[in-house]
Amino acid sequence: MEVNKEPFQGTVIALKANYIIVKIKYNKSFLSKKNTTNTSQLVCTKRNRLAYKGYSISVGDIVSVEEIDWVNCRGVIDSVEPRKSYLNRPSVANFTDLFIVISLQEPVVDINQLSRFLIKAEEVSTHVYIILTKLDLVSESFVEEYNFRLTSWGYNTFPISIEIGDGIDQLLYKLRLAKLSVLCGPSGVGKSSLINYLIPDKSIPVGDLSKKLKRGKHTTRHVELFSLGQQSFIADTPGFNKPDFDIKPHSLGRLFPEIRCQLKNKKCKFRNCLHLDEPGCIISRNWERYDTYRNFVEEMINLH
Repeated sequence: MEVNKEPFQGTVIALKANYIIVKIKYNKSFLSKKNTTNTSQLVCTKRNRLAYKGYSISVGDIVSVEEIDWVNCRGVIDSVEPRKSYLNRPSVANFTDLFIVISLQEPVVDINQLSRFLIKAEEVSTHVYIILTKLDLVSESFVEEYNFRLTSWGYNTFPISIEIGDGIDQLLYKLRLAKLSVLCGPSGVGKSSLINYLIPDKSIPVGDLSKKLKRGKHTTRHVELFSLGQQSFIADTPGFNKPDFDIKPHSLGRLFPEIRCQLKNKKCKFRNCLHLDEPGCIISRNWERYDTYRNFVEEMINLH
């Protein structure tokens, strides 16, 4: 057995039981000369000292792999690069773009739920987008209505249909521009179906919608990265129907694009203004999600 002592950098694409799956970065000349298995994925363990020093490893982490056995496709993770971004639920590191996936029908759009996902996304990323699935189940005017609404909130949307293929090319182009895109959203909205469509050689379990609850069944249990091309990944994540967040009340405003837009050229009288009923507050109340914002502020006040 020939073990390669030279370390290689790679990206953690999955966590399986006690093993870590790493996609190694190297050029094609190495692939043809030394790697007779013709694979770039290794099943790895990690050095004990990483655990002693408090290093945890998540999908998306950039790691250094040593003691590589190309015959059996194994290696040992020796170090973990500092993270540029991190999402704790689901656990994904070094993502560049977040896509909130919701369905226009089956299940229907829940504005409060969608806003919760958006707030969670806004906490950790400046590149947040919305994917609207199942547009083949609704009328064109219905799609236009939601496009207009979500655009007025401050988000770019990607209406798609996996059944008829509409909108997929535009979305795929956007995904390939990103280094690591994360798909988040409620169960049953079509995240796994979308990845199966984009990457046909991957087989991700897809569940039927619960007829009784009108909600999707959880089908993705773990985060896993899938390659979309040259150094471009997409992450499928487990669905959950109510994202939790614990944010200081006066910090909630910056997570709403509608408020950020109003604060570009003006400032409220008070530095920690909650944008509720304070004198000197310049935030207009005439926008769709203002009541949602008020409810979230009151929720955070009660938590603190």
